[in-house]
Amino acid sequence: MKKLIALALLLSVAAFAGDKKDQQKMDMSHPGHAMISVPTVQCDNCVKTITAAVKKVDGVESIKIDLDKKVAHVNFDPKKVKLVAIEKAIAASGYDANNVKRNKKAHDALPQCCRSK
Repeated sequence: MKKLIALALLLSVAAFAGDKKDQQKMDMSHPGHAMISVPTVQCDNCVKTITAAVKKVDGVESIKIDLDKKVAHVNFDPKKVKLVAIEKAIAASGYDANNVKRNKKAHDALPQCCRSK
């Protein structure tokens, strides 16, 4: 019986903890806020491009990109939009977003200063 209880406790802790990558994406204490890794962002032009793309997504309330940390802080209505839709909007504009890879055509069309190596 003790082993069964210990196993159940271990499984519930593992399920609650979830994948570490998912924890980096969503702040579960604020379900309408996400920190999105944008490792290919390089300059203010990149910030403007990503910001414009994300603001077009219905349900996004605000976005602020920390250029030094390469992280986008996005506030959104989780009833209207899923995190993956925001990541895909960033990728469609030519930049990587968390695990979503950039659209190559969009990336190649960016100004030279915004194209990552």
